[in-house]
Amino acid sequence: MDSTEEEVLLDLPCEPASVRDARNAVAALAERLGVDVDDVKIAVSEAVGNAILHAYRHGKAGVIRVFAREDRRRLLVTVADDGIGMAPNPESKGLRIGIPLITKLCDDVRFTSSEDGTTVSMSFAAPVSCGAGT
Repeated sequence: MDSTEEEVLLDLPCEPASVRDARNAVAALAERLGVDVDDVKIAVSEAVGNAILHAYRHGKAGVIRVFAREDRRRLLVTVADDGIGMAPNPESKGLRIGIPLITKLCDDVRFTSSEDGTTVSMSFAAPVSCGAGT
């Protein structure tokens, strides 16, 4: 784990506690940037939780990488796994609301997937402060 005030970089195991660890680390950065912390917490939790539930099957271990940083008044967050990609999991008891929820909470989101894993790239706008650009 490597985190500074300006960025978060986490390599997390595929286990439920990783959701909390990612959520808390990225939320702290969101708060410093003035980004909606609740939206960030929910979106990051869903992205990491989806990786835990869907990326690794049949006891396969893997790593979930979370990277967050500020760029031009936006919080950019990437959650990536090295699992099987976005393949349906018939054994999942999930509610199938994770991707729509992430899409609703982010200003921009992109999902990329292959047999080498899935990456969720999210963007959250920081509010423009009074007097900005003057």
